[in-house]
Amino acid sequence: MADVFISYAREDRAVADQIARGLQALGLECFWDTEIPPGQTWADYIEGKLTACRAVIVVWSAHSVGSQWVREEARMGRDKGKLIPVVMGGAAPPFGFGEVQAADLSAWRGEPGYPEWTRFANAVQTAVGGAAAPTPRPQPEQRRAFSTAATPTPTGATENLSPIGYVQKCLRLYFDGKGRARRAEYWWWVAFAAAIAIAAYILDAGLSGYNTFTGTPNMQLVSLLAALVLVSPGISVLSRRLHDVGLSGWLAAALVGAYVVGAALALEIPILGGLLTLAAIVAVLTVALIPSKLGANQYGPNPKGM
Repeated sequence: MADVFISYAREDRAVADQIARGLQALGLECFWDTEIPPGQTWADYIEGKLTACRAVIVVWSAHSVGSQWVREEARMGRDKGKLIPVVMGGAAPPFGFGEVQAADLSAWRGEPGYPEWTRFANAVQTAVGGAAAPTPRPQPEQRRAFSTAATPTPTGATENLSPIGYVQKCLRLYFDGKGRARRAEYWWWVAFAAAIAIAAYILDAGLSGYNTFTGTPNMQLVSLLAALVLVSPGISVLSRRLHDVGLSGWLAAALVGAYVVGAALALEIPILGGLLTLAAIVAVLTVALIPSKLGANQYGPNPKGM
């Protein structure tokens, strides 16, 4: 009988292998190769293995959060009181699983003394029924699993990336508005987007020249292309910023829509269009300046670790 059941998406096999080898170094037996033997169904085989184990580790990643199989295994582990989740990359646990504290092993490369690994290993060892895990012997040739550019943060751990790290996180979560974004993440993205917009404006002016009446470039193709590329990650990070203060991320689409409608309306009715555009800008700035809501909320843990 295996002590630990490891659930993961097939794209995360290297991560599951690294976790399994780390736990095996502590003397724990792991079941993680979930190929179903001929003649057996997934439900019978996996449920039997999961029921027999003492701890269920679920690796939440960009791949696994959308997997119905991983979700089902996580649900079974949660319902049996055995679930110990791990988060990797920029993923947040799916709805219904955020209340279970997750270990962040995004930056773990197999080091036996890595603090978050030690905390996680102790939790697994306790769940299995043994004492806290001793420091294991180093394992050779540990595999590199994920980049740390976009690191999710469980409660109690502060997300403190570099400016480039925050921009990379926003680009990585291009269409993903789930989770929470602290003010630093939002404002570094705004600075990056502004720099791109200025560079695009200069390129347009150099390629097409200025319009002497409007003072703008004759053609703004580069600026238009830059705006189209940046709009999705911009809405995504605004959605996460709204989540961080306890508001629905759908307000991001509403605010962007209000701004666009106001700008278009200003061509025909300047006062009304200007007021609508101004209201949208003020709302966004207000949300962008509000501090993170303390503690975890329905959208995930506090990225500031409070």
